[in-house]
Amino acid sequence: MRPPNEDLEHRQPVWEALSDMYLDTDISLSRDERVRILAASPYSLEELEQILVDEVHPVCFWNLCIVAGEWAGFDPEWLRSIILSRSQRRFRLPCWLRLARFALRLPGEWSHTQQEIVQQRALLNAS
Repeated sequence: MRPPNEDLEHRQPVWEALSDMYLDTDISLSRDERVRILAASPYSLEELEQILVDEVHPVCFWNLCIVAGEWAGFDPEWLRSIILSRSQRRFRLPCWLRLARFALRLPGEWSHTQQEIVQQRALLNAS
């Protein structure tokens, strides 16, 4: 997978779709749109999860930790700027230390989203 700064055309809509899972609202309501965007992306499920864990989660998870978090959506320019600046850092935690990987294994919105991406792609390939 190409680095984020070399793949902005494909990465930006994926970031925006994945960031919706960190809103302080009923995120299942945006699942259909999120699935549509992610299924149309060129990334495998494993790559989408890597983008979620390594790029989106570190930037957006704080929104779920504050009392009055963002509920309308993250500003796309802010999201892009923060993710790109983080991707340029030299120091990164080893993969096995990234706590987001453990959280994603629990049943939840990401699991439902993945299942629907598989279904959506199967329908697209059958057409």
